[in-house]
Amino acid sequence: MELVRGVRGSEFEIIVDPPGEPAANMERDERLAQRVREGLQPPTLRIYQWSRPCISLGRGQLLENLPEELRGKGVPVVQRPTGGGAVLHLLDEWTYTLAMPLSGCLLG
Repeated sequence: MELVRGVRGSEFEIIVDPPGEPAANMERDERLAQRVREGLQPPTLRIYQWSRPCISLGRGQLLENLPEELRGKGVPVVQRPTGGGAVLHLLDEWTYTLAMPLSGCLLG
């Protein structure tokens, strides 16, 4: 963990995590967002990788809408706490989460 100065001198944290299991990565993102929302943690950029390939679905997507050739093939499917479409995550990619309150936004 490292605290750095952002735009207008605001502090934010940078976390670089080792590769994690798909469900654990999503749980960590959810906890991070909750802690920032509650004011228990400064705005945070989390950078991480995956311990195995997986598919993450956006908050509003349903598993049954995933094409059949992708379901039940031994690839874990997890639900992201954010929106968007299905994303295939591979071992050599980096993923990030930016958790910050809407009020007092670092950019605005």
